[in-house]
Amino acid sequence: MSDRNDLIINFLQRHGWGQAERKPLADDASFRRYERLTRAGEKAILMDAPPEFEDVRPFVAIARHLQKYGLAAPEIYAEDIENGFLLLADMGDALFAAVIAADLAQEKPLYGLALEGLIHLHKIPLPDNVPPYDEALLLTELALFVDWYMPSLDGKILSAANRDDFLKLWQNILPLVTGGPVCLTLRDYHAENLMLRDGQTGLARLGLLDFQDAVIGHSAYDLVSLLQDARRDVSPALEQDMLDRYIGETEQNQQDFRRIYAILGAQRNAKIIGIFTRLYLRDGKASYLDKIPRVWALLERDLMHPALAPIKQWIDRHIPPETRAGSFTPKPFMPQKAMILAAGLGQRMRPLSAACPKPLITVAGKAFLSYSLDGLCAAGVRDVVVNIHYLADQMTEYTRSYYDHRLTITLSDERAALMDSGGGVKKALPLLGEGAFLLLNSDMIWRDGSRPMLHRMQAAWRSDDMDILMLLIPRDGAFGFDGAGDYHRAADGRLRARGADSNADYIYGGIMMMTNKSFDHTPNGPFSLRMQFDRAEKKGRLYGIIHDGDWYHVGTPDARDALEGIFTTCRGD
Repeated sequence: MSDRNDLIINFLQRHGWGQAERKPLADDASFRRYERLTRAGEKAILMDAPPEFEDVRPFVAIARHLQKYGLAAPEIYAEDIENGFLLLADMGDALFAAVIAADLAQEKPLYGLALEGLIHLHKIPLPDNVPPYDEALLLTELALFVDWYMPSLDGKILSAANRDDFLKLWQNILPLVTGGPVCLTLRDYHAENLMLRDGQTGLARLGLLDFQDAVIGHSAYDLVSLLQDARRDVSPALEQDMLDRYIGETEQNQQDFRRIYAILGAQRNAKIIGIFTRLYLRDGKASYLDKIPRVWALLERDLMHPALAPIKQWIDRHIPPETRAGSFTPKPFMPQKAMILAAGLGQRMRPLSAACPKPLITVAGKAFLSYSLDGLCAAGVRDVVVNIHYLADQMTEYTRSYYDHRLTITLSDERAALMDSGGGVKKALPLLGEGAFLLLNSDMIWRDGSRPMLHRMQAAWRSDDMDILMLLIPRDGAFGFDGAGDYHRAADGRLRARGADSNADYIYGGIMMMTNKSFDHTPNGPFSLRMQFDRAEKKGRLYGIIHDGDWYHVGTPDARDALEGIFTTCRGD
């Protein structure tokens, strides 16, 4: 039963809701999906969280913790952790945002109720096994601003120096917010995630909906989330009124708390601008773009605090004020096409490849091919060509039913004749279009280092100087490789093949950028990409960028088993 709707029907039938009427509810910015179920006058909510993208266990754990300490999270009627389904109590439709839109007089009392909820939340014991909102996580979120929003302004990835400057400025500021008292922080505590519960009194009127990303952080963060809302305007007067009330009732130091509030406000709003840009470029969701000017206005207010003067100066140097105020359509900054070489016979992987194409062999429960597809999509590359030959029907079925709807996967069929690496790419050129494209082997897995690896490659690509830009792996740190190395690298990144030398410092990591011009004057039948490598080297147009993250070559069953052990240990199984 591979179809997800069949899995849903099975789940609902097991728990007595198989005959219920199902009505979709509004999507959110994640991969989760919700349906309202109705049967004989009863109602419930189905949460559908595909396990490839979401883990429902944090939601379950935090919901029960909140309920234990007197806060109204949805009751969980049934759960299927493995498949990502929850059956929840229906808390109604009275979202704070909707109630206020219908009657503005409700705004101040509802925000007061939300504030009471925060004050209560910040007094309860901390749950176990919840990650800290530490400097590393705060910086990872801030990187979304420079990795997604900044490049989308002009279609060019920010230089490593400018990116590092931005994050180093934040590193100097964030210790002000990470060293004090902490509390459970829900992270998305705002008017579209808070529910007014009918028929309840006191704090029981407040329903909490979205908390699966909870962390242990500073109490000011959720206050920022509530009062600097990306989705609706909260007047400065109401914001200050609620802020004064919180500071007074929790006996905070006025000056210190307002400084931290401004810092976390700037961090959150910069992150949101990056997230909304990524939702458009990576996920195809355009509905969040018109919210960016509001978030920019909030960010500019936060940046007026003296503690954030260095950040304000950096932003003023790099982003003109007129760019921030209006709506915009983000410009793609990554190659729009990629190809994965997946047609080979996988001889060295036998016996595992005797009845399964090598790209579909799994490690840690996931096919080799899926690691590459997911990595491309995560970087914003959504149009992928995959060539097929050996056990092609299995490859066709796998790609046809691939779980990530954001990707467009096109097959280049080599069933009639295996074209080798170079011939395979040349055959697929009509599918790859004009301009630079990414080319990946299907038997390696990478982990990003200091920034997304594919973004680093795009930042390093210079079409005027390069025919090919390779990902290089330091020979001594390459998992699954014990050879003498492939290339020497000059200071400017230019490559020279090892040739007759006894060894070289770097190996080719199975990922490159190139253009269709590299295939001019090449054979029409099978040939190796070695031809393109040698040509580019002779012209001085073969370059390489050194990978700064983990990298694994999986060429044999032994290598696959060793990597299985590494991944399983890291995952904590």
